[in-house]
Amino acid sequence: MKLSSKLISLIRIGSLIAIIVATIVLVVTALPTLAGGHLADTRLLVHMMASGVVVALLPVYAIARLMPSSRGTLDTSAQRTALRCLLLFGLLTTATMFVCMLPIASTHTMETLIALHGWSGYALAVATVWVGIMSLGGRRRLPL
Repeated sequence: MKLSSKLISLIRIGSLIAIIVATIVLVVTALPTLAGGHLADTRLLVHMMASGVVVALLPVYAIARLMPSSRGTLDTSAQRTALRCLLLFGLLTTATMFVCMLPIASTHTMETLIALHGWSGYALAVATVWVGIMSLGGRRRLPL
């Protein structure tokens, strides 16, 4: 069964918008940690729910973006680089927290992984904005 280009475009646009909104929630809930605070209670719960959206939809967006019917949307090297950064920092952010949750890391390693998770998460936010600008902002010039 072949998906129509309109359906792929809808999946791509919808997943990107959901990733952008979830990333905004992730940054807002994580900002107090820059002042030495930590995630707890409702803020942690909201952060984890938004991260679930990103973890689930990032592969969906990548697959929809790389489908043969979408090839024309990755015309410039800036668009390709933005997508690569989004996927790289998404994978790094997810992997650091995943490894941190395994019962194999020492306390020092967990603290290092959490710091890496935070910084790669902020890099993911920048990459998300970049992809959003390249995809949604350049709509007049290039089809989504």
